[in-house]
Amino acid sequence: MSVTRQGSLKSLESCSDSNSDIHSDGSSTPYDSTNRLNTRRCSADDGKDEKSGSSEKDGNKRNTSNQMQSPTMAVSGSEFNDGNDDREDGWYAWAIAAAGCILGMLTLGVTRAHGVYQEHYVLNEFPNTASATIAWIGSVQNMMLNLCGVAVGVLSQMCDTRVLCAASALTMGVAFILASFSTQVWQLVLTQGVMYGAAASFPYILGVTVPLHWIRRRRGLALAVVYMGSGVGGMWVSLLTTACIDRFGRPWSHRILGLVMCGVGIALAPLVVARRPAKRPARLLDLSVFRDWRFLLLAAGSFFAMGPNTVPYMLMPTYVAQVLKEGTRLGSLVVTIINVSGIFGRFAAGVLSDRLGPINMLVVWVALAAYSQLGVWLPFENVRAVVASAALFGVTGASIVGMILNALATIYGVSRITYISGLIYMTYSVASLVVVQASSLMLDTVGHGRDYTWPIVFSGLLLVAAALVFLALRLRLCPRIFAKL
Repeated sequence: MSVTRQGSLKSLESCSDSNSDIHSDGSSTPYDSTNRLNTRRCSADDGKDEKSGSSEKDGNKRNTSNQMQSPTMAVSGSEFNDGNDDREDGWYAWAIAAAGCILGMLTLGVTRAHGVYQEHYVLNEFPNTASATIAWIGSVQNMMLNLCGVAVGVLSQMCDTRVLCAASALTMGVAFILASFSTQVWQLVLTQGVMYGAAASFPYILGVTVPLHWIRRRRGLALAVVYMGSGVGGMWVSLLTTACIDRFGRPWSHRILGLVMCGVGIALAPLVVARRPAKRPARLLDLSVFRDWRFLLLAAGSFFAMGPNTVPYMLMPTYVAQVLKEGTRLGSLVVTIINVSGIFGRFAAGVLSDRLGPINMLVVWVALAAYSQLGVWLPFENVRAVVASAALFGVTGASIVGMILNALATIYGVSRITYISGLIYMTYSVASLVVVQASSLMLDTVGHGRDYTWPIVFSGLLLVAAALVFLALRLRLCPRIFAKL
């Protein structure tokens, strides 16, 4: 047992729930309704022992059977059939995390840079087409990226994850090359939207979940490194896309990105090595987790948080051009600001999650993301406000998806994290489609294509709702305010 885990176990305190079923066989199937973990245990970080003598006696009595079932500490090595692999937390593990980071550039990073294409389509290529219609390209892309999460989870239990990653990288590149020959919006929806989004789902989800199989001690930092790829990728992809469109035209920008995806994705595929669970699941598609209130709260919070997560990327570039009357380069720069600040935000979120608890930081980060929309972007119609809102949202909003994944690993363990996170990503797919389309529709109807007030209010209120749901999850897991959870 690692030193980190021993220290954490010493700080465990119990928030008892008489209605919880607790199993003591050490199995790693917490989503099974017949073997639920104790849902009311929490870890205190204040170092103070405030339990009375009787409660201490009860705690010692429960220690043997319940100690390994804390949702705040997930065992890694014992969850896999190779036991405690010596490569855990070593250079090999961090190489896998680095590969996940680069794969994130080619998947989530490309979707984060889609605002550049959106701006080009709206202002240049399809000026007479409603922005809500054009938004289907990015909406479907984000929907497919997350909707296929369940397929990734199921297939990763049946197939070699390295083969899945290589095949999907090839498909991603082909999708963008086909998009270069598309001249209608519906054609771009099929190629840049459906085909690319579905293929990108595999290296994206495998890239962020497989490193958790190998890294235990600094899981928050590992996720920060992995998700840094979306920020760095969004930055250089947006700049590369803008430069290619200006110099070679939009079709060649697609072809260049497509070739990069094929080459880099296939080269990194050998590093995407998933470990196999010690106990093979009885069913590949196990939906019993939907009976777990913790999963339902996480799914609801994820829906409200991730739906508006793409709105600033999509609308800020056109807001700068149409409302502030600034050039298209500033619109591209705003997307770059979100992605650059997201790099620092992810590291801050990772370090603070390791120190203070991932669920605690998730509540704070989502609340700050809501403030970036309602407190900074909405009240002030000027360049400084947009830049400040983009920077704050980049620090907070861009980190939310990684923090949700860390919360899942904290509660459910990591042996089947690819599968169970795929179910959460399914809520993202619906949210991204509904929220982006609703925001674009508000802009076209209520805002007459110029007033962005209601789309901003809509996305901000959804983030407020997400913060409240995550707060409810946190307090129900443990009502102690200063508990590390």
